[in-house]
Amino acid sequence: MRFLLAGIIMTTLMTNVNNAYSQRIETDIFLSAESGYVSNIYLNPYVPEWDRSLVSVFSSFSPAVQFRWADSKNSVSASGTGYFLHLFDERNGWSGAYLASMYRRRLTSSLSARVSGGTNYFSGSQYRNIQWLQAGAEWAFSPFAKVEAHLGSGRQSIAGFEDEDTRRIRNDSYRLGAEYWPGYRWRFRVQFYSGLGHITRPGDGFVSSISASHFTRNRMAVTLRTGLEQYSQEFQMTPESGGGPLQNGTGMIDDGSIITLEDRFHRSTLTVSYPIRNNVSVTGTAAGLLWFSTEDDDILTDYQVSAGLQVSFSPKRIRTGEISTVEWNRRNESEKVVTVRYRGDEQLYITGDFNDWDLPGIPLRRLGRNRFRAELELPTGIYQYKIGIRENGSLEWLEFPGEVATVSDGFGGKNGRLIIDYGE
Repeated sequence: MRFLLAGIIMTTLMTNVNNAYSQRIETDIFLSAESGYVSNIYLNPYVPEWDRSLVSVFSSFSPAVQFRWADSKNSVSASGTGYFLHLFDERNGWSGAYLASMYRRRLTSSLSARVSGGTNYFSGSQYRNIQWLQAGAEWAFSPFAKVEAHLGSGRQSIAGFEDEDTRRIRNDSYRLGAEYWPGYRWRFRVQFYSGLGHITRPGDGFVSSISASHFTRNRMAVTLRTGLEQYSQEFQMTPESGGGPLQNGTGMIDDGSIITLEDRFHRSTLTVSYPIRNNVSVTGTAAGLLWFSTEDDDILTDYQVSAGLQVSFSPKRIRTGEISTVEWNRRNESEKVVTVRYRGDEQLYITGDFNDWDLPGIPLRRLGRNRFRAELELPTGIYQYKIGIRENGSLEWLEFPGEVATVSDGFGGKNGRLIIDYGE
């Protein structure tokens, strides 16, 4: 699988080497630290273990790096994350790493296909290694809505489980999802995940969730996520064995009764991220878990509360004649400031709906090395714009970097797209 993923990346890069003028390479680095209190380590998204024997204060540290390459129709991303969890009780801490890569191909203006895969490894009271590969498609039928579907296969090995030999599990699965933005500041997501073996009876095992996110004017993000997980297992009661997991074709006597035990988990999580600087955010999380089991009809409750800090870096390599970043910031109730990082000696201009596309446009003044800025009176609304340079008396439009929201200009190029809402 690792060779397959490397082949996908290398093939993509080599196939598009002739389009180097439109390729972009970006790198992001994240450092996250968190501390809190948890009554069941299953609530931690990084640790795949159910353990509610003790409650504990915990602290964690997670460095991550992400690499992205893209041209007009293709994109490749690769990411790596390390994870270190310390528990202040008798349980062992956890450490591990997560590696993943993805190739995406834009088929039409609204439809794209992708293949992704990766591996992760965790060590603690158990040793787990998971490898997975999946393919899927995404349809963005409007700028504010999309649906996606994926099929995949994963292999998991677990060592140190109840003094048994290494256990190996294969899971073929599918995932469905949808996303919708009803306004500038709200986002809703729905996801459903289940095994391919349960496709006719998804109630035998699935994970589902729905989430709502709100983004405030000061870039604070608040997300509420709730979901249902359900797992079932069949047991056969026989006079000889007294009971045990049902195993087809193993010679077990077939005169006993079959019972099905179900575990159901209701999980809800509230997360808050507040930026105190452009690249520094404080975070907070409160999570709750309800466990229902048909084995004894008990209802168990668990919870987690935590706070943390995240620092991000995005090293930019600016090439001559290329825009590296475009940033929009609010100055007052009706004015926006646009800051452009561009390497070159030319004069930059911006034009769009806000000045009736008057050419050459509004000049951006140079602030220093590779930085240009302009202040624009922009009321609430949706705008399109272009940034260009004047060279030898003619106006030349510059390409936007991949993180800038764009739409087609109808002539084979792209317009930048800006949504402004000063109110709550």
